[in-house]
Amino acid sequence: MSRRPLLLVLIVLAALVGACSVPPAAIDPNLTIVPHPQAPAPDDSTAHGRPPLDGYFALRPVGAFASLPDDFTAAQTVRRSTWEPRPPNNAANHQVPPPDFRPAGYPGMVNEAAVFGRISGNYTGTTDEIIQWTAAKWGLPDDLIRAEAVVESGWYQNHKDPDGKPVDQQGYGDFGDCGGSPAAAPYGPGGPSSFGIMQAKWCTLNDPTQPGYGGWPWTENSTAYALDTYGAVIRACYEGWEPWLGANYHPGDLWGCVGRWNAGAWYTPGAVNYISRVQRALNDKPWLQWS
Repeated sequence: MSRRPLLLVLIVLAALVGACSVPPAAIDPNLTIVPHPQAPAPDDSTAHGRPPLDGYFALRPVGAFASLPDDFTAAQTVRRSTWEPRPPNNAANHQVPPPDFRPAGYPGMVNEAAVFGRISGNYTGTTDEIIQWTAAKWGLPDDLIRAEAVVESGWYQNHKDPDGKPVDQQGYGDFGDCGGSPAAAPYGPGGPSSFGIMQAKWCTLNDPTQPGYGGWPWTENSTAYALDTYGAVIRACYEGWEPWLGANYHPGDLWGCVGRWNAGAWYTPGAVNYISRVQRALNDKPWLQWS
């Protein structure tokens, strides 16, 4: 997730990187997800394989926030499948937070309450079914989510080694950042600060004036909650609701928002590198080769 420190520092950084408003050559600004019709409600049959080459869901345009589907409606569009390339995710794939778990979010986002108020993690299924549900709920391309999950975690939600220690880049990351793991976590000051299939970094999602840890423990324990959080941030960024990113930030730039998720800034060198990695994963589609 974004490496964003306190808002004041970010504003200064955003001013410094203002010259990066045009995507550098390392990014292909014309690379788009192949348009695919919005998925209709599937029948009751259950498939047994990988998603199709071009995925199921297209990007919905700026301004679509008010018409995004709720949890139940989004769930009706999921193509059910028994395919599960990451069996270690099974427990987290079937964990749902309590219905009143609604962290305040972080300062600087316009319409913050409306965006974070939609995050529920209220879905269970296989890893790919949860990716589909997230795409439908937030109006995002499911293949983009698949590709970014490859880069962030290899599609692992909370993989641990035989001794029970978190595995870096398999649902855990940024060890020692944010002063370490949340105080209530068992990992300590040298532990991971980013959790889940999309590596949600607790301190960047946290309103320091409010109780809680930026969505943890559910960003660690629930695949749906981790993906739901990612979908919320990317949709808000795409809508143009992250003015703290600086004067060159603007709505409608999905690749800029992908870079923002990782770097917490708009087209900095780190963001550019990350975007390129996600684009490679999107082109290669390694999940189509997974058993």
